[in-house]
Amino acid sequence: MKKFVIICMFVLAALCTASCGRISEINSSELTELLNSSSVFSERLTEIDDTAAEKRFFLNPSDYTDMTAYVGTKAVCDEFAIIKTSDPDTVMTKLRGHLDIQKNNYSSYRPAEAQKIDSALLTEYKGTVVLVVSGSSENVVQLYENYLKK
Repeated sequence: MKKFVIICMFVLAALCTASCGRISEINSSELTELLNSSSVFSERLTEIDDTAAEKRFFLNPSDYTDMTAYVGTKAVCDEFAIIKTSDPDTVMTKLRGHLDIQKNNYSSYRPAEAQKIDSALLTEYKGTVVLVVSGSSENVVQLYENYLKK
């Protein structure tokens, strides 16, 4: 949890200090392509539909306007979600709950996987909430920051 808070603070600080030259909004298709073509995940992720994503992340259709979500097999906790919303606080709270449950489940099943959750990227940018769980959290943060600066 400590790593998660530190990474979130780093991302927020970076967003605040470098807000000039940033993109006007996140393009879900572009960010999805960037994440899928990177080598930050343990395995190739599979897209899930909105119904499965709602169940996974405890979301209601009224919580978002657009959502893209990819997950790995049950052997890994790697995943990402890009959620456009008018209520980022609610979505962030629900995703934190999802991460808590994932951490609890993987702690006894695959402890090494559970450590990825501690350093997950969970952030909001102009009405889009982004969650990325990966074993390469530093690379994910750098990839995300570079995307915002393009």
